[in-house]
Amino acid sequence: MNNEFAFHIKSLRFDENYRPADSTRLTTNFANLARGESRQENLRNTLRMIDNRFNDLANWDNPKGNRYAVELDIISVEMNIGANGGDDVFPLIEILKTSIVDR
Repeated sequence: MNNEFAFHIKSLRFDENYRPADSTRLTTNFANLARGESRQENLRNTLRMIDNRFNDLANWDNPKGNRYAVELDIISVEMNIGANGGDDVFPLIEILKTSIVDR
């Protein structure tokens, strides 16, 4: 029995150029936005909506409602089961890393 595990952490920017991997689950909302003919427009609209909502919440020093931008990275953790880098890869978790940019 082989008890070797390897963990891999990947980071991918979620922006208007985001393209999900072919193996990304169909139930992943961000991946679904980035598929199809209108993918880039969908992504731009979503990112604009996120920025607008954050600016609405941070309005005390933001009279024009455009001071801040939200940047998102998709952080994925996978576990590789087996020695010698076998193909038994199991996705463990995906989270969003959020960064706030003060323009």
